[in-house]
Amino acid sequence: MSKLTYYILAALQLIAAFLFCAGFFPQKVVLKNDSEFIVEPKLQLESKPVFDKLIVVVIDALRSDFLFQKDSSGFDFVHELLNSGEAWGYTAYSNPPTVTLPRLKGITTGSAPNFLDAILNVAEDDTSSNLKEQDSLLKQFHTNNYKVNFFGDDTWLKLFPLEYFGEYEGTNSFFVSDFTEVDLNVTRHVPYQMDHQKEWDVLILHYLGLDHIGHKGGARSHFMAPKHKEMDSVIKQIYGKMSENTLMVVLGDHGMNDLGNHGGSSSGETSAAMAFLSKKLKKHDPPTGQKESILPITDIDPNYKYLQEIEQIDIVPTLSVLFNLPIPKNSMGVIIPEFLPFLPKSMAEIKLQDNYLQLTKLKPGYKASLAGKSPLELLVEMKDIQSSLAMAATNYNYTLLISGIGIMTLGTIYVVALCFGKTQEFIESTAVSILLGLSMFASSFVEEEHQIWWWVTVTVLFLMDISMKSKLSFLVGLRLIRGWNNSGQKYIYEHVIYSLLKSHTTVQWCLNVLTILSVGFPFLKNSDDVEKLISMITVSFLALSCMTYKACYAVVNRDNVPDALHKFVLKSCSTYLNDKNMVDIESEVSECLVPMARMFFLICAASAVIVTFSKYALSKGTNAQQKLLSIVKFILILQTTSANIPMFLILEILTTIIPQTSPVLSLCLQNLTFFQFGGTNSIATINLTNAYNGVNSNYNIYVVGVLMFLSNYAPSIYMALSFIPISDSKKLLKLKHYYITGVFLLIACTALRYHLFVWSVFSPKLCYYTAWSLFNFVTDLAVTLLQNI
Repeated sequence: MSKLTYYILAALQLIAAFLFCAGFFPQKVVLKNDSEFIVEPKLQLESKPVFDKLIVVVIDALRSDFLFQKDSSGFDFVHELLNSGEAWGYTAYSNPPTVTLPRLKGITTGSAPNFLDAILNVAEDDTSSNLKEQDSLLKQFHTNNYKVNFFGDDTWLKLFPLEYFGEYEGTNSFFVSDFTEVDLNVTRHVPYQMDHQKEWDVLILHYLGLDHIGHKGGARSHFMAPKHKEMDSVIKQIYGKMSENTLMVVLGDHGMNDLGNHGGSSSGETSAAMAFLSKKLKKHDPPTGQKESILPITDIDPNYKYLQEIEQIDIVPTLSVLFNLPIPKNSMGVIIPEFLPFLPKSMAEIKLQDNYLQLTKLKPGYKASLAGKSPLELLVEMKDIQSSLAMAATNYNYTLLISGIGIMTLGTIYVVALCFGKTQEFIESTAVSILLGLSMFASSFVEEEHQIWWWVTVTVLFLMDISMKSKLSFLVGLRLIRGWNNSGQKYIYEHVIYSLLKSHTTVQWCLNVLTILSVGFPFLKNSDDVEKLISMITVSFLALSCMTYKACYAVVNRDNVPDALHKFVLKSCSTYLNDKNMVDIESEVSECLVPMARMFFLICAASAVIVTFSKYALSKGTNAQQKLLSIVKFILILQTTSANIPMFLILEILTTIIPQTSPVLSLCLQNLTFFQFGGTNSIATINLTNAYNGVNSNYNIYVVGVLMFLSNYAPSIYMALSFIPISDSKKLLKLKHYYITGVFLLIACTALRYHLFVWSVFSPKLCYYTAWSLFNFVTDLAVTLLQNI
């Protein structure tokens, strides 16, 4: 088989996956035009709104316990208002995917999220998700001459036409390294806006710092408590200047899991906080869940269900009613019943009936009837309709689905025919592929795929024709990798090696130094004196710059580091900051991160040029292939969380024990290490932490995308490149695996398209599979280039 044939087959696999995704994730069909009052429209138009002004404070990733639970919350002022009755609190269920863009669509249009929005969420230049043509709260405010001012996450400015806003300023939503400025840029507008309330009717503030802290340090980060207090002080500042006829809503667009990530469907991610604040609330009975509660709540709920539970999209009809606006046409929300007493009884019934008729229009063929139904009966029926609409399937494009499955099937047959034989490698790889393929039909197996790879890897290891001593040594290394991180989506273990290293930082950083030195070792092998000197200088710069950045990064994020290393970081930063006084350096270490990372990447590029020049221009370069591979490994280490870096040392040892592994074991290790480094088949574990190394706030989404790809697939890339040379037959066996599992996955997604977990389990798995296919295509090209050097 020629290399051209191989790459044509690999490209066909990618095409099949992309075609299927295009049919599986189409844009959602929505009702056009703007909504109007349905029941007694003239009477409703003449009705006065309950409140004159609205302030919406979105605190990104504000999980319910962050606002309500004693051990997790620092919102003291909000607690006072909740206890006095001037604030009403709820746990608002956020439909997955729990990322900002689809959740903002949900809380402004009331519609169900589209999984494609989770992908578009990271596409800074995307315009396909614009809501200009779709009815929404903001559109209704704009149409009814409410003046709206906005400051915060620039996703709002991507979603809505700028003419909806009187004043606005966006802050970048994806520069997760920033905890402070991103929020101060919002808060600096608050004094002026509150002193000039006649200039606006609706004020929207979207804060990002808490979400960024979660991504960087997890839900229990050292930075969380100060951020809570900062947000609480902002709310206090605003509330102090509010009139009785102003309503403030404080809410999270979604929550987060304990690792600080989101995008999936776990309780932490879907349980967002929501609180309504106004002096007028005290005149009415609070929600049932709040009547007998004293805030903050001392009991810990592992499911994060505090106070009364509502659907997050219920905010849309509720605000529409309170401000006397037609409910947006695509809203699936139901009025929060505690707010109906704010209206005269007759008007409350009209608004409830209006919500009922608007909701039933979203369900074709539903026989709506108001005759003889009490408000309570209407609410119960509306909740049932809401539940059925939330489970409704996407408008799939079956032509593209069948095309993707067809191409994948034909490619599979051809690749299997090319590989067919009774060799052990063919039998093992086919058995692994079929086993993984069958697991695609069970949601639990997809969520816990790392378990399958562990047992498959161990089985393949013991079937190999190597000494028992090598097998046992290799198994010890594998077992250490397995116990390093929590992986999978169902179980979390408190005692893993990662957390132990975090609490024993001296050991961690000693292992980090040892790992970095071991990666640079190939530079010193098989060289004459001159070349050895050049190699020593090169690897010293590579190792030093890599280590300095990772240490500086830890100091900035307030991780514990040994005192000697901390002093080294300060001295290094003084060089980058033009020898500033050491007293001033401590508070300005963060300024060094971007230049340090950029310096590292420049050193990597220069090292690659030196290696290539030495080999081809001076005819002195030996071991050039391994040296270039070491440079790539340094980059992968930089893109890895500090406490995971020692895992690369284990991988180095494993490749020494079995220097020329079988293609099946190589395939197993690529997948196993991905999961054991903390990856899963959930969007929630996509790691953004190292996606901004060397990137400032004016970033390029494509650069960030590449860095994010490297950081999430670092161990898999490491293993893929560690076993060079790789024969064409071995690469073909790997391609066969992804063809076979691809066919099973595409069929499973089609067959289970109405499954309860289609968006939280099977859809993310499809996205990961497509990314894996792209990963394999790119790494195969890289391997080919390295083999030709």
